[in-house]
Amino acid sequence: MSVRRLDHINIRTARLAQSIAFYRDGIGMAVKPPPTTTDLSRGAYCHDCDDVPVVHLVATDSEVPGADPVRGAAQRGMIDHFALRCEGSPEEYRARLDALGLDYQAMDVPMIGRHLIFVRDPNGVMVELGFPLC
Repeated sequence: MSVRRLDHINIRTARLAQSIAFYRDGIGMAVKPPPTTTDLSRGAYCHDCDDVPVVHLVATDSEVPGADPVRGAAQRGMIDHFALRCEGSPEEYRARLDALGLDYQAMDVPMIGRHLIFVRDPNGVMVELGFPLC
């Protein structure tokens, strides 16, 4: 038994439209309605280049203020970050993020042979984009 890759991450959000725009326009993922609907107002699946839905966004109107972890339908603060293995040019991704006015950090990590870009989505979830070092 072994783990091959991230299957998906589920994010409940009161900022669904902004989250869809972030994953579609900022990260470059294909955004589709969940299998149970054709409506993007209740949720969205963000697909990788192999058409695998790796980020599930679920609309909620329940949002708990503050920084303490919460449980239940209004989960927030339970995810530190998640990583997406990316292909292509990190410069293209930085240009996308710059065009959207998003703050990010980029670094080469020779120990793991990766160039990493860290950016927060509209829910405060840290997204790590990883590229091979050339």
